[in-house]
Amino acid sequence: MNLNTLKQLSKSGSIDLNPRKAELIRERREMENFLAKSTDPLVYGIHTGFGPHAFLSNESTEHVQKSLVYHLTVEKVFDSTGNPKNAITHEEARAVLAARIHSLSLGGSGISFETLEILNHLLGEDCIPILPERGSLSASGDLIPLSYIALALMGESHWTGIGKEKAPSVLYPKKTQIPGLPWTPQAKEAISITNGTTFTTALLGLQILRLRSYLNLTLEILEFLFSYHKVFPTAFLPSLHTKKKFLGPVYVSEKLYPVISRNPKLKIPQKRIQDQYSVRCVPQILGSIFDELDQITDVVESELNSLSDNPVFLGEYEGFAEGGNFYASQVSFSVDRMQNLFAVYSTWMERFLNYLYNPQENGEFPLMLSPNPGKDAGLSGLGLLATHITADIRRDSMPASVQSIPSNGNNQDIVPMGAIGVLRNRRSLNSLRKLLGIFCYTVLQTSYLTNQKDLPKILKGLSPLSEDRSLYEEIQILEDRIQSIE
Repeated sequence: MNLNTLKQLSKSGSIDLNPRKAELIRERREMENFLAKSTDPLVYGIHTGFGPHAFLSNESTEHVQKSLVYHLTVEKVFDSTGNPKNAITHEEARAVLAARIHSLSLGGSGISFETLEILNHLLGEDCIPILPERGSLSASGDLIPLSYIALALMGESHWTGIGKEKAPSVLYPKKTQIPGLPWTPQAKEAISITNGTTFTTALLGLQILRLRSYLNLTLEILEFLFSYHKVFPTAFLPSLHTKKKFLGPVYVSEKLYPVISRNPKLKIPQKRIQDQYSVRCVPQILGSIFDELDQITDVVESELNSLSDNPVFLGEYEGFAEGGNFYASQVSFSVDRMQNLFAVYSTWMERFLNYLYNPQENGEFPLMLSPNPGKDAGLSGLGLLATHITADIRRDSMPASVQSIPSNGNNQDIVPMGAIGVLRNRRSLNSLRKLLGIFCYTVLQTSYLTNQKDLPKILKGLSPLSEDRSLYEEIQILEDRIQSIE
């Protein structure tokens, strides 16, 4: 599974499980035979309770599985009419469910193929469990969010999506058009659904794609700006950037140099012969973000294509391995790397905006891009909001992955906290969307002041500022347009 597949499944569709069907059925049968013959009465999560309660053998494996689900489902995720609250979005929940199905299909979890088919049927019918935002420490799996998948299967929660009324829920207990529902978990099944990293991983995967779309739009807007606003060209020469072994700056320079070279700034004695860093170092700054995104993508896709679970069934000879394959260290580190990218990207945008607002820096445009400096304030308010947003994103850049707090009766005594970070990232991305809207409108204003006619699609139909007025409508329109290409 790659990120494009994850994104597609977050919208619609299901996964082809047929290539794995025979192997998964064989593995489940082998696991059941192993348990029947085993002399070990304390296999974690099958005979025993969970976390600090894993010390006593229980005869009822069904009770053990339901105990897991019930003790984790502690957040109200819908109101009296069934509308989600305290929950991730429908698209995010689809991505989480798709990622969990794929991970379990890789083998080793011991989940029955019948349960996997139910989950996949729900994905295809767009009948998606409501999943809470909070509760995961990204260790021992994303426990609380993923437990709501199992609770929904049991008919004791609620659903979102086009097919939300096809499955039984607390609001519609007798309705079911999904074979196998309501569901009763058998040995190892609830823990297989719950003990995974796919909440943190899937949300981070969607965030990578969002940021990449923002960066590509930024390059498109810069191409337009540099078609009429002159900057020194040699800083953007692709041959310069091939001298270093990073692909991102080369990619950015290859996008921007052709247009810059057609309209270059020339050196003039007694004047600055190099642009400031927010202009001159665009290939290094944005290029490094592209490079980091590629590396983070590799981590996320590796995790998506791994089994995250505990215990893991290794076959009839080795039996169950009771370890920590639910521990999302690499993903949690990558979550924080993403926030660092947001901080750098927003800082660059805020500085580039300041360059466009300051005639002493850009040498062309009036103060604050006002058509009547001294009479009209121009884009001064947008500049203030951009500074606020940037400071807000930077304030939130303390790494989540170092915020471990012992929990669960000290069983989980060190945890990576990636899920906390991924929710913070989502807030930052929403702020970045507004900041990018401000960036786009600012470039629109420069085009108005220089009488440009052929606008990029995202700027068409918007009114530039001819005299001071409220700009919140234009910024909202730009935010909506940016969201439509995420």
